[in-house]
Amino acid sequence: MKIARTRRWATLGFVALVLAIGVGAVPQTRWRVHVVLLQISGQIPDLALSELLYFMMPGSDQSMAFLIENRNPYAVFENMRTSPADIATGATIYDKRCVACHGPGGTGGPAAPALFGRNLKFGDSDWALYRAIRLGVPNTAMQPIAGLSVIERWQVISYLRSLDASASSEPSNARPNLRRLPYAELMATEAAGDDWPTYSGSYSSQRHSGLTEINTENVGHLALRWVFQFTNPPTAIEATPLVRDGTMYISLPPCTVLALNAATGEELWTYSCVSKNQLPSEMGGGNSRGVAMFDDKVFFGTWDARLIALDAATGKLVWQTTVTSDDRTYFISSAPLAYNGLVVTGVGTREVGRAFVAAFDAKTGIERWRFFAIPHPGEPGNETWSGDSWRAGGAPTWLTGSYDPAADLLYWGVGNPKPDFDTGGRTGDDLYTNSVVALNGSTGKLAWYFQFTPADDKDWDANQMPVLVDRHTDGGEQKLMLFANRNGFYYVLDRLSGKFLIGTPFVKENWAQGLDERGRPIENREDRGLTGKLLYPGSATNWWPPTYDPTKNLMIVPVLEKGRVYFSSHATPPRSNSRLFYTAVRALDAYSGRLVWEYRRPPRFVDSQIAGLVSTSGNLVFGGDQDLFFALDDRSGKPLWSVKTGGRINSAPMTYGINGHEFVAVAAGGDLLVFSLPPQVSGDESASAAPSVADLR
Repeated sequence: MKIARTRRWATLGFVALVLAIGVGAVPQTRWRVHVVLLQISGQIPDLALSELLYFMMPGSDQSMAFLIENRNPYAVFENMRTSPADIATGATIYDKRCVACHGPGGTGGPAAPALFGRNLKFGDSDWALYRAIRLGVPNTAMQPIAGLSVIERWQVISYLRSLDASASSEPSNARPNLRRLPYAELMATEAAGDDWPTYSGSYSSQRHSGLTEINTENVGHLALRWVFQFTNPPTAIEATPLVRDGTMYISLPPCTVLALNAATGEELWTYSCVSKNQLPSEMGGGNSRGVAMFDDKVFFGTWDARLIALDAATGKLVWQTTVTSDDRTYFISSAPLAYNGLVVTGVGTREVGRAFVAAFDAKTGIERWRFFAIPHPGEPGNETWSGDSWRAGGAPTWLTGSYDPAADLLYWGVGNPKPDFDTGGRTGDDLYTNSVVALNGSTGKLAWYFQFTPADDKDWDANQMPVLVDRHTDGGEQKLMLFANRNGFYYVLDRLSGKFLIGTPFVKENWAQGLDERGRPIENREDRGLTGKLLYPGSATNWWPPTYDPTKNLMIVPVLEKGRVYFSSHATPPRSNSRLFYTAVRALDAYSGRLVWEYRRPPRFVDSQIAGLVSTSGNLVFGGDQDLFFALDDRSGKPLWSVKTGGRINSAPMTYGINGHEFVAVAAGGDLLVFSLPPQVSGDESASAAPSVADLR
């Protein structure tokens, strides 16, 4: 013992002598000698000499010069490894070395307590955590974690701090016991039920609910249950809410998310930030169509092209990342899509740009992959662009896609080329504009694409919803994609290969003779002249989400029957034909495109918009047009119920359940309206009588 102690003193004395001789003439480094002397005198126990030397090196994690002036040596130890990359690495280490005892996300397990949301018995400082990882905790099950470097220990601590930050300082009305939404549950959701967990209700984007309390027999009794009036609402609210465990989440542009009690409309929390590019020409700071939820976080995109993660229970900021620094060209208006530890978003473009789809780590916000919707020179497809037209060719990706977990394929619609109506600088097909692309969900690599309208000059983007269905036949199961495109044709594709199966018009059209065997349009190329030619459709449908009823194999689509006058002169925008037009809801046989029924709205001259749809197992379809919210019998299209909301409906409705009772929600004007059956119909004697819309205005 005495010999070992003598050797230790000799070693430390030698180190001190070397440091004194080597750096003694440099005042800013003399503190290193003082630190070694503190170690020799026992004032810095539990620190290995190798760690001490590492911390004193220039550029290390610590600035131990402060130790000279601090009576508490441990107060100077601070975790400097706190970047998103460090947090991600720490999460990986935790999942390998710590999760068996402390549970997923530090929530606690059978062998060890939770690591956040409580006072730590053996110290809460960075150094206390570092010491516990390196040395363990005596008389407990916490053993030293061997094999970790100094940096890796700090990275684990950063991950633990990120968990603690997202769970602390909860407001009194927050819901800290909110159940997490794991990937396994999202994968298993074929139709929405009590929860509405994604923008389209499920990864397949069928927008169908399995709830049956509200049905064709009692929907006529539907009444307003509660209303939430937004403060300073935008001109148009286009968001569809999410619901998880009775908590509702909804976004507003340019950068706001609210959590509401889905039973009463009580506000639980609000997160808001300032957008950097509120352009005067863009109404209310742009659009926002919703949020995504995964695990314990809510994700949304902002009008200045940021992606933000919030704690779902409290609304506290967990992380944010800049999707692109060019927020004058790009924006995010769609709801993200979250799966398998990733959060995916597309972007919109203004008059120029080269859009993309990007995936980020759900825990940390670190980018995992990025797919550009216009190929770079040298990549397949770039030859379809003339000269440098690809650089600012648009191809916006601003609507949420769909996902097939079994195939790990992500399906995303791509918009039109820029300039919208000017093909003067474009002579090819302009890939991958006006297409649906299938990407490997884990890597972002292109698996296949299908282009609906090559070389588009009519603004017929493919920012519509890819609907995924499985068809069971005598020959086996077919994995299909249903797509009602803005060009007026309804498509059925093999979603694993992209093979074209069926294509047929679902609105009036005169721009093409039909589709060839590959699904490519056989376009009528007659000269439109300077006076223009009336073409149909002007826009057969838009981003308005359709719905698919799997019990009847019906694809139900909101449509617009309207023509526009197109000109041969480059860059001359089309004009309305100044004739009456109408909107409608059309139910198509999902596998043939044959019209089964139609609900047609009265003709009009203005406001060529119709809202999205949702279907339920109560044999209902809910939708909206202008300020009318309505329910149809989805077997016949017969209108069964409607209400004037007093505000324009731009969003798609959704349904959810609480304690066995079904609710239907839709945004109208500056309000969020939620309907349910009154007590005498639903049997819910605890519910108060529902007010009318007029009563609340």
